[in-house]
Amino acid sequence: MKALIKERPTENKEWQKGFQFINTPSPEIKSKNDVLIKVYAGAICGTDVGIYNCKDSLRHEMSKAKLKRIIVGHEFSGWIVDAGTSARKILIQKLFERAKKSKPTKKLLAGYHPSTLYRKEDFNKIISNFNVTAEMHVTCGKCYQCMQNEKHVCQKTKIKGVHEDGAFAEFIVVPVENILLYHKNELQLDMIAFMDALGNATHTVFSVPVKNSNVLILGCGVQGIMATAIAKYAGAKNIFVTDVSHEGFSHENLISKRFQLAEYFGATKCFDLAIDSEREKFSKTIKTKTNRTGVDVALDMSGNYNAYNNAFQQLRMGGTFSLLGLPSGNMSVNFAKDIIFKGITVKGIIGRKVFETWDQMERILRKGLAKKFLNSGFISHQYPLSDYEKAFSAIASGEAMKVLLKP
Repeated sequence: MKALIKERPTENKEWQKGFQFINTPSPEIKSKNDVLIKVYAGAICGTDVGIYNCKDSLRHEMSKAKLKRIIVGHEFSGWIVDAGTSARKILIQKLFERAKKSKPTKKLLAGYHPSTLYRKEDFNKIISNFNVTAEMHVTCGKCYQCMQNEKHVCQKTKIKGVHEDGAFAEFIVVPVENILLYHKNELQLDMIAFMDALGNATHTVFSVPVKNSNVLILGCGVQGIMATAIAKYAGAKNIFVTDVSHEGFSHENLISKRFQLAEYFGATKCFDLAIDSEREKFSKTIKTKTNRTGVDVALDMSGNYNAYNNAFQQLRMGGTFSLLGLPSGNMSVNFAKDIIFKGITVKGIIGRKVFETWDQMERILRKGLAKKFLNSGFISHQYPLSDYEKAFSAIASGEAMKVLLKP
């Protein structure tokens, strides 16, 4: 099969920028809990961009991989083509559980019993009606965090596309426990392809009650726009969004390509903090809209320390600061002034709560947000997998939002 790979970094050796497009053997079912999936589309994530560009934090993570070369990519959608013996039983259980909340699934399973559905011909007939993706953080299920139902912070997490083979390929094998099923009449494959990323934004937004709150979102890239959309559906009172124009991405581009989309998804006002007059307007607007109190919630989707300072300045006393973006280097923080005396709560966000975040996300998508994403131009570019260089160039230029790669 065709696949995109990255060599595992090794100490004292240059880690080559970019990926390689290769022919490699298709994965096979090796465990009774394995599920083989044909990939319809993979979506490029900021993590993939970091791996492409050899970001230090990702060099450290990928150096933990056992494989000498790793198939990258962890956002995807597709269809099940085979499953191990135990995996098939668990998938049948998932189908009948899904029927409790999905009318199309309930109708499809009418007349079937789990014991009869285990027959391969019946199973294949039913499962062909479902689009799938997976939680790509594979957890151990045994550590303290997993036992506390905190799998998103499992001590032994393996991330497919980082530590193990991922989804930028024609096929992928995933443990059955991580599979998510959606009837083809419920969510489209293009939408499902980036639900992994949307889950990060959903986890960040729901890390604090946002209903009737004033929310500041720092960073108006893919994650910032998705967080805006989720916060709006979650009932935020006002949503203020910031970003910074620069030499490679002008103020005019920021307004027409990002701020316009953020406002479409519910932003009250967007600000380019690279411009002095915009910074002044930013502070005045928040003071006016919050009766000089400050925002209740700040969500960092940028991974930029300057944005952290903006958050500390604008948060009200007792507010909450949730951080998803990954910054580089270190930052000096006045803990007494910015956090302790203001009673600020700071939360680090990793991945998605398993499977709480997926359930929250699905409910919102089925209320109309999926259609809004697909009709908005949020998926700005789609390329064959072999044209991955064009895809990453579009992202680097700032012209792209969400980009899909199709094998």
